[in-house]
Amino acid sequence: MTDKDFYKKSEKVEQLYTVYIERYAYGGYGIGKLPGGKLVFVEGTYPGDLAEIEVVQEKSDVAFGRLKTLLEKSEFRRTPRCKYYGICGGCQMMDVKYEKQLELKTLVVKEQLKRIGKIDVDVNPTIPSDLEFGYRNKMEFAFFYSNTEGVILGLKMRNSNKVINIKECPISPSSFNKVLEVAPEIVELSKAKIYNPRTGSGMLKHLVMRYSHSNNQTMAIFVTKTERFDEAKFIRAELLRRVPQVNSIIHVMNSSDSVVLRGPYKTLYGSGVLEVEMDYEKFQIPPTAFFQNNYHIAAKMIEYVTKQLDLKGNEKVLDLYAGVGTFTMRLAMLSKYVVAVESSHIAVKAGRANANINNLRNVKYEETDVEEFIRSYDDKANVIVLDPPRGGAGKSVCEHIIRVKPEKIAYISCDPSTLARDLAVLKEHYNTLAVQPFDMFPQTYHVETVVLMSRV
Repeated sequence: MTDKDFYKKSEKVEQLYTVYIERYAYGGYGIGKLPGGKLVFVEGTYPGDLAEIEVVQEKSDVAFGRLKTLLEKSEFRRTPRCKYYGICGGCQMMDVKYEKQLELKTLVVKEQLKRIGKIDVDVNPTIPSDLEFGYRNKMEFAFFYSNTEGVILGLKMRNSNKVINIKECPISPSSFNKVLEVAPEIVELSKAKIYNPRTGSGMLKHLVMRYSHSNNQTMAIFVTKTERFDEAKFIRAELLRRVPQVNSIIHVMNSSDSVVLRGPYKTLYGSGVLEVEMDYEKFQIPPTAFFQNNYHIAAKMIEYVTKQLDLKGNEKVLDLYAGVGTFTMRLAMLSKYVVAVESSHIAVKAGRANANINNLRNVKYEETDVEEFIRSYDDKANVIVLDPPRGGAGKSVCEHIIRVKPEKIAYISCDPSTLARDLAVLKEHYNTLAVQPFDMFPQTYHVETVVLMSRV
């Protein structure tokens, strides 16, 4: 290297900007303006912050910045309860007072509907969770082996696959934290080989914990790459001895690295299902089936949806993306007939069982892809309820819903941006009656939203 090259390299100093954060955007970003007026999105900042930032990505219309120093904190910041906050990727809003979290989520829903869907409507205040902490009924922890620390169990670092060794998680029930404390040592003693996704060696991948708040049941699910799990007997005995709160232990065989919880399973201990009771219905949830992650909010959403639909008892209802029947059961109690559409075989099997448990004979489950079903559906439906995954229903499904001409639609969404995109299709034929956000995930930027619509 010449002296000239050395000095040229030395002169490259990172450029920092002082930015006042004016708004909050979906995804956990504060929005401010760079000196030229260009909008900059900065993760981990909130309205009222004065931040020194570094620009990490610049586009023609917006920029993305990284927070370097917080010069002035907004008045609603607080000290996060978790010592891993900011390192672990699980929570993004724990350093904000809960009332402000709710307010920001309401604004985010309104902004996304207006910007993406061109729908300018009143959005009701976000309904809070009964539990601000300890609310989660499912957590997916990853195993990792470190040459210095041995077996590690924890959560992924933000924007990374690196596993953070976590001893407790404030948004988890106490029984999860007890298992977190002892599981690494139990696995170490069992001599089970930890899976390495880079090399494909080893077999033990994840520990998924599930909990029923209504029945105080804790399920521990060990996920392995291979069917063989010789260490299971030792791990089961030790876990039950050290954490007697565990009611069932499951072994899931999953060779996929893209999805944590799927594949065939067997019960190592207990009943093998999680039992959940709502106000009027009971559910049995298999280990690998989806269920809403916050029991109290799920109960409020079922109540809200069915009350707002104002069912008279003579309606035919289509419940799309029905899962294990979260909304199906109450809808069946209040209407003439419900067709529940779900592509997951495990969920359909559980949904049919749940209909029997609740003595409901007016539910028919269709095990098929929602788009395929609605495309060929040529019957009538008075009401359509849909609760799609994060990617939303999509244009085709929305257009076929319009073709079926239900009088009312209840759209349950876990992503306001895909919700807004889908409502932009539906709005030509349906009026928006109510938009109600629910705080399914306190301490995170995620928000669940129920939209009620009626045919024009």
